[in-house]
Amino acid sequence: MRWPLFFLIISFSDHLIAQAPYIAPSDPLVQEKLAQWKDLKFGLLMHWGTYSQWGVVESWSICPEDEGWCRRDSSHGRTYNEYVRNYEALQTTFDPVKFDPSKWAKAAKEAGMKYVVFTTKHHDGFCMFDTKLTDYRVTDPKCPFHDDPRANIAKGVFDAFRAEGLWTGAYFSKPDWHSPYYWWPYFPPKDRNVNYLPTRYPERWQQFKDFTYGQIKELVTGYGPLDILWLDGGQVRPLNTVDTTVSWQKAIQIEQDIEMPRIAAMARTHQPGLLVVDRTVGGKYENYVTPEGHVPDADLGVPWETCMPMGTSWSWVPNEQYKSTDEIIRTLVKVVSRGGSLLLNVAPGPDGQLDSTAYVRLKEVGEWLRVNGEAVYGTEPVYMEGGTGIVVATERHQRGQQLTPGRRTTYLFVAPKTSAVHLPSIVRASAATARILGTNRKVRIRQANDHFMIPLPAASGKNERMIVIVLENWLEPSGSNF
Repeated sequence: MRWPLFFLIISFSDHLIAQAPYIAPSDPLVQEKLAQWKDLKFGLLMHWGTYSQWGVVESWSICPEDEGWCRRDSSHGRTYNEYVRNYEALQTTFDPVKFDPSKWAKAAKEAGMKYVVFTTKHHDGFCMFDTKLTDYRVTDPKCPFHDDPRANIAKGVFDAFRAEGLWTGAYFSKPDWHSPYYWWPYFPPKDRNVNYLPTRYPERWQQFKDFTYGQIKELVTGYGPLDILWLDGGQVRPLNTVDTTVSWQKAIQIEQDIEMPRIAAMARTHQPGLLVVDRTVGGKYENYVTPEGHVPDADLGVPWETCMPMGTSWSWVPNEQYKSTDEIIRTLVKVVSRGGSLLLNVAPGPDGQLDSTAYVRLKEVGEWLRVNGEAVYGTEPVYMEGGTGIVVATERHQRGQQLTPGRRTTYLFVAPKTSAVHLPSIVRASAATARILGTNRKVRIRQANDHFMIPLPAASGKNERMIVIVLENWLEPSGSNF
């Protein structure tokens, strides 16, 4: 499938987020990779860095903006400059001796996740990989973990997840608040943006562009096959792409073009078909869009992925309050039934371990998906009006093929304790059947006046969380909203 140029307005109940124009990729390898990615549906995002030692929000506490997520705990520094010095000194105490990426990868696979996106570098500039372009990295001698055989953390993560058959994606922050080429020490930083005028100091900005290009080249040449380059920090962009109707973009008043065509061409030379996700910028290098922390009200009409933390924070915090298993499943079903994918964030702690509750949630979601994954992976959304008892619906497809009337397979997600499902005006094919996923139990389709009804037995066992009814070999009349 190919998607034309769209200008999206993503509407949420309490938010209106403008999304820059979407341009479908023209490279056949990227098209194929994107089509495959759309079928994966469920991935793992991991925010991890030295900040986990303080249990604070990732990077943002060193950003001099008056926002809730930029608050600084005075116990870590009475002034801004003292705080930043102490924050950057966390490199000298970061020693995650219980880091076990194989355990993470096995848990993700068991959860039914199909890809991982790992923070190789967040906005603070600390590198979780063995970059040769800065000493602010986990493999530098100042870091006590540097001489551990597992010190090249990103490589260990990617290798472990590939070994379990998952796709790998590199989260990479375009802004770098440690780099003297982005936050020049000659000037104090004022906000999240570059703290000097690149047009006045083009040589310094060129150094930053070369630094960024060089680090991405390290990732795409030294870390095995990569599927996704997930670029965060949307303020680093050509000025003409800024949308001033978006509150956070109003502060972007400086040209911060890092020449994405050059970066993407280099990356795809080494990683053919690589998906590039230049978040919020739009255009040719945002191969899918990424609403953050919310689920759109409807299918966006282009490839999309909701990223959302399992708990309340993207990074590890003590005593985290995690979403329930039921809430995670409901969110996944809602996302998939609207044509998207869910990238669920789980954050390791300072010793390299995930919280035990996170493992429980992953295990329980995986148990549900082992029964009901047929209704999730490789499906497309189905829209219906007039049905009752149905939460949402999806439909199985084979890429490049048209759905055949009378040979359709539709999945109806039904809340537990529902006694019957009512279907709007379906004209059944002679061989139409309905059954509950994960069982051999067929359920009857009954005619009821101008609609059809499927009475349900009480939910039991692994289907207690949400029942999925498979409706096969049915035919909808012309004009149906199904």
